[in-house]
Parts: sequence; structure tokens; C-alpha cells
Amino acid sequence: MTPALSTARESSPPESVLRQLRIPFVRRVALASSSRNEDAFMIDIGLAGAFVERAESIPVDEEIEIRFPWPGSEIPFAARCRVAWWHPEGAPLSSKSLPPGAGLQFVDMSEHDRERLRALLVDYCRQNPRVRRFLRHWPEAERTGDDPTSG
Repeated sequence: MTPALSTARESSPPESVLRQLRIPFVRRVALASSSRNEDAFMIDIGLAGAFVERAESIPVDEEIEIRFPWPGSEIPFAARCRVAWWHPEGAPLSSKSLPPGAGLQFVDMSEHDRERLRALLVDYCRQNPRVRRFLRHWPEAERTGDDPTSG
């Protein structure tokens, strides 16, 4: 391993942290399924999934494809997702507030997109050392009361 690569890996957050992180990432996204094709706004993203703002509910377990321009690239990010939970307007969360929308769990994506997403999270952690205090963890959020579907 080259010294530069070794240093980069050593300064990266542990894998257990990366798997749970959700970072702010507001972007216009395209959502597509057998019943819908529409634009929405993504609020945050992590290795496990993303949260998209949407006034009307989407059924839990519906499969959706999400696609959006990736910063600094002509190749868009794309992933197949499952609607993991729905957050209605005004519903309380224990660690932060969210607009109405859907928690999307990534089910399938290319290795290239997985690597880009991981690099985005690592870079965010390096630029924001206190990131762990801000972010809720998902999908583990259901156990800690941050998942709007838990009651």
C-alpha cells in the first residue's frame, strides 16, 4: 500500500460509522416506479439510503429508482430503492425534524456509485469532525425512535 493511500485510510471513519451515517445532501432527484415518474428533493443520504421530501405518501415497500446528477461528474447516480418508511407532515422525531417524505433504502446500485457515495461520506466526515453528533443512524433509527414508523 502506498503511504498516501495508507494515510487516507487511517484518517477515514471506521466502517461501522460509515454504514450508519446520514449527511445533508439536498438535490433535485428523479423518482421512477411502475406507478410514478416525478421530481423530488432529496434531503439527506447515506450508504443505507436517502430521504426524499414529498407531500403525498408513497406506500412502504414500493420499489423506486432514484437518479440525480452527481457533483463533478457527467454520469448520474442511480440506485434501485425500497420505500422503508413514510414520514407524515408534523410527525415528531426524537433527534431532528424532517419535512413530509419517504425514507428510501438502497437495494441495488453499481459498484461505481457505491464507491462515489462512500467517498462523499468520508470527505464530509473529514470536513466536519463533529458529524457523528448531528446525524441520526439509519436503518438502526427504528430501534432508537427516529424512524417515524415506530411508535
